[in-house]
Amino acid sequence: MGSHVTNRMIITDSALARLKQRIASSDAWGIRLSIKGGGCGGYTYELSYADMPGLTDVIYQNIVAVDSLSDSYLENASLEWQVHGVQEEFVIQNEQLESGRCGCGESFYTDKI
Repeated sequence: MGSHVTNRMIITDSALARLKQRIASSDAWGIRLSIKGGGCGGYTYELSYADMPGLTDVIYQNIVAVDSLSDSYLENASLEWQVHGVQEEFVIQNEQLESGRCGCGESFYTDKI
């Protein structure tokens, strides 16, 4: 299983409830969160189903696996569930890493990676 359990990144109660709902309707162990290169801003957060955490993953709330490199950039970040009218989505807030977001909001800029 993953290397250790941590509470460095905050997962809000509403996000945790939605994550649990998604996992209950799948065959996955949990959710994988990673930071990837891409998007018009240069970097994106990616959420996907995880069959099992990796040996070096950091585990949050016994449900979210984060690779150790991505985790090093998530200090003081938060994973939230936001509802705006009919649109509902997971949103990651990370002011320490992000220097801005692209126009569509799907990717971010940073000078720290």
